[in-house]
Amino acid sequence: AVVSRQSSGSSGINAEYGGFGFNVRGQIDEGGQLKSINGNLYPPLQHISNVISGGPADEAGVLMGDRILEVNGINVEGESHAKVIELIKSNPNKLRMVLMSVPPKENERLDGESVSYCSEDEFELNKVDITIPSMSQKDEGGKTVVYYNVYLDGKFLCSHRYKAFYDLQVDLKNKFFQFEFPKFPGKWPFQLSQSQLEKRHKELEQWLIHVCTVSQLFTHFYLQDFLGLINNNRNDEKADQASICSKNEPDNADVKVFLPDKSSVCVNIPTESYVKELNEAICQKVNIPLDSAIYFSIFKSHDSDQFEVPLALNEKPLELHVQNYNECGSLKFTFKKFVFSNRIENVMCEDNACLNILYQQAVKELADKKFDTTGKEIELKRTQHISTQKEFLDVVHTCPGYNTVAFPHCACDSRRDGHVILIISSEKISIQACSQSGEKQDQIKNFAWPSVSDYGCDGEIFHFTISKSNSERKISLTTPYADYMLQCFDRVTESHA
Repeated sequence: AVVSRQSSGSSGINAEYGGFGFNVRGQIDEGGQLKSINGNLYPPLQHISNVISGGPADEAGVLMGDRILEVNGINVEGESHAKVIELIKSNPNKLRMVLMSVPPKENERLDGESVSYCSEDEFELNKVDITIPSMSQKDEGGKTVVYYNVYLDGKFLCSHRYKAFYDLQVDLKNKFFQFEFPKFPGKWPFQLSQSQLEKRHKELEQWLIHVCTVSQLFTHFYLQDFLGLINNNRNDEKADQASICSKNEPDNADVKVFLPDKSSVCVNIPTESYVKELNEAICQKVNIPLDSAIYFSIFKSHDSDQFEVPLALNEKPLELHVQNYNECGSLKFTFKKFVFSNRIENVMCEDNACLNILYQQAVKELADKKFDTTGKEIELKRTQHISTQKEFLDVVHTCPGYNTVAFPHCACDSRRDGHVILIISSEKISIQACSQSGEKQDQIKNFAWPSVSDYGCDGEIFHFTISKSNSERKISLTTPYADYMLQCFDRVTESHA
């Protein structure tokens, strides 16, 4: 691109990142009254309203306030805004303009005499991985306040209360009045319920994402300061924001966890908590005795993968949530029982809170056809809707496949031309032959638990050893669910102890 000035020669610039690094403002329609500029009369002129620092236009010496006389050899004095933009964009790699410099005072006079206009398509878009994956609650002066935790590229930036977001959108709307901002969640005079907080949370995130994808907004001082990307010691009208924001990663954050019936609970835990702490917090929330917490776990799943996997004991739920927030869809946590023994379930049923979770999970597994109900359909339907939760579970306990985990198919060292499906129950371990695409085949081998002499996990390889007479056979499976298999083996062997 080449930029010329009325009073000087040409200077060349190269377009980068799909643009020339400047914005144009001016009248909407063509024509208009002649005005004196630098001692000469001109029809209304489009002018440079913004120059991106370090961009092609900036390097060529283009200045804010420059009036545009020609674009690619075509005189644009008195032309409409749309026509000038069309000419500038006619070739994304090459641009020639003739500009007229205007003294600052003259520029202020011209801007004051006319209404400026800027269409939204002038705003440059960029990809920014900005998210608000969690909320935090803090006790301030005896009142619980909510902070929204902002992350960029998976790293914590800052925490803000709703008021800081509100003030930011007011400032941006006043500065960029020509931009059509997305809907901002309104104020609410009363204390918000958990569902209303979650709704506001999502709406604030969508608003911030939309705003940050616009380059001119994201790089502006208001937004950079809000995100904590500017270090300064200013003492101005925004100093009071210190009371409604934090640049330190929160000590605690809210975690939303689903129950088997698809309802959810929200608990506030330290950000460095492991799965054990979250599991116990959920137990307390739903009134399950802490000595029963060992029979439950937090399972994770993605929108793109519905197979639920328990969190590993060394995983930190909040850290995991942030890391996976924008990968494979939203990460979902579910609180479920993690037992294989009907005997243990019967003991758990003595507590009403435990019984309720077991009942919810059995109803969901019945709907998902996780176990064989052949010959039990009428009895299950009757006990589910008429009898007590315990009577329903008693019938479920008689159904083959209940308290069983069937894993997605995977490679096995003893099978060259196909895969296997590992099935774990309290009674036995089964290996079902299948094709590499998961289509089941007739061959299936069953192993009783007493024959298992050893088992372990090494990365994505799970192995167990079967002892028979004087021989041993080691079976190795390659699967991303190796840790889940290990946890299942641990649970079953503990129940047999």
